[in-house]
Amino acid sequence: MRSISYRIYRVIAVVGLISLVAMFVSTTLVNEDLEDTMLRVELAQEREFFLAQGFDASRPLLFQGPGITRVYRPAEQGHIGSDADVLPAIFEGLSLGFMGEISRDDRTYLVSVSTVSGGTLYLARDITHFEEREWLFRMAILVVGVLVGLLVVVLSVLGARRVVQPLSELAERIQRLPVGPSIDRLPGHWQDAELQTIAGAFNDFVTELEAYVRREKSLLALASHELRTPIAIITGALDILEQRGGLSAADQATLGRIRRAADEMQSNVRVLLALARKSDDDEDNVAGPVSLATEIHGVLEGLATDFPIASRVTFNASGPGQVCADPVVVRMLLRNLIQNALQHTARRIYIALHNDVVEVRDEGPGLNPVAQDILQGKQDLASGSGPVSGLGLYLVTLMVERLGWRLDLAQTTSSGTTVRVGPRDSAFFSDHAVNEQHNNGADN
Repeated sequence: MRSISYRIYRVIAVVGLISLVAMFVSTTLVNEDLEDTMLRVELAQEREFFLAQGFDASRPLLFQGPGITRVYRPAEQGHIGSDADVLPAIFEGLSLGFMGEISRDDRTYLVSVSTVSGGTLYLARDITHFEEREWLFRMAILVVGVLVGLLVVVLSVLGARRVVQPLSELAERIQRLPVGPSIDRLPGHWQDAELQTIAGAFNDFVTELEAYVRREKSLLALASHELRTPIAIITGALDILEQRGGLSAADQATLGRIRRAADEMQSNVRVLLALARKSDDDEDNVAGPVSLATEIHGVLEGLATDFPIASRVTFNASGPGQVCADPVVVRMLLRNLIQNALQHTARRIYIALHNDVVEVRDEGPGLNPVAQDILQGKQDLASGSGPVSGLGLYLVTLMVERLGWRLDLAQTTSSGTTVRVGPRDSAFFSDHAVNEQHNNGADN
């Protein structure tokens, strides 16, 4: 991706170089035209001078002076070149009416062959010196053009940097702004009107964004509180129905489904309320040493009352998996991740602890595209056109984001799904990425 400074530099450099080329070509053409006009005027003056002197039109004349050769041939002497011992070699092969430059023995001449009364006048001006000077003039222009071209390139680079510097400063200020519940504002006064407009628009955007986040958090907290009461009523009513007894087996199965749905809803509401209450400056949000192995064992013990953990879950740990994080959020993350796998699959679940990375693999049918997008952060719950689904996965992504961890959807096929979570700087993620690149290269 090209930067604005590069575009400005390129435009200035191209315009400067085009101007230099145009100047070089126009100067050369003007110089040649000026030289040609001057020499032709000089030959015309020589011709007028010869005619004004008075001469015998019946006798041939030959004059060779410094830089000028003048020959007159009477008409009765015949065609040009008939008297080779008198006519100089400069004029050999030239026809009547010729006027232009010729080269003879490394010399350059401006020659004119014209008719005068009684014969033909041959004039030749040695312009070798002028040609050499013209060559030196062109070389001087070329050298000056190269120097000016280098100066144009340097000045275009410096000019582009100077033009883009305020914009780069604005971008750096935006990048340095800390992300949190309250985002600092950009300065309101800038030297450039365009940057001041950008800064003002950014500050207005941040103000609207903070108001939107506050409304969303308030709504989330309010909804969580309001949902806890009907869930408690449903749970209490289920307890009363079970205490009364007398339900048939079918009613007991239906009652179990209702209780499991109520418990899942209560768990989700609890997580939503915890996420809504926690913030970066919350006193309870204190990171500390957490043993992932211990937390996983605790989560499995808690889920054993609702799921056959012993027959469905296999847990292997290569170590305690010590990390520094908020233990409450870690515990909620592991519970939701494992519980989601247990609820949506009927076969075995495999949990592996690789140092500080937790891997959960099931033998289910795999995630649908919408659930995959939710888990990878490509889609939120509000972006779907259908009914709200994937809340458990969405809560997992929120807790991973809260911890500053990384979530990888390693595999999701018809034979099962594998999800990995852990700190972003974990060596396991780096080593696994290197191994995948090596395997892909070997396959290719």
